Amino acid sequence: MKGQSITNIIQHFLAKNGKLPLFLEQQAVKLWNETVGSFIAKQTLKITVKKGILYVTIPNAALRFEVLNNRSQIIAKINEKLGCEVIKEMVMA
Repeated sequence: MKGQSITNIIQHFLAKNGKLPLFLEQQAVKLWNETVGSFIAKQTLKITVKKGILYVTIPNAALRFEVLNNRSQIIAKINEKLGCEVIKEMVMA
């Protein structure tokens, strides 16, 4: 483990204990604000990830429509920031 970064050590530990997917899903939730911008982030009531599906609650119908139209780009940006495909689909509630 000598010469490894703390991030690599933590990810190795999580992977060894079967918790890496759960950790990456939580990281995806944290990346929502950065990915969609402050205006959409402020309008978002709830964000969760379960088994690769990002569940997002936005009460404003027009904004929800806009986010749905851009969902593939949002998913791609989040996965790019995470360095692997964590989010496979996004569902609006």
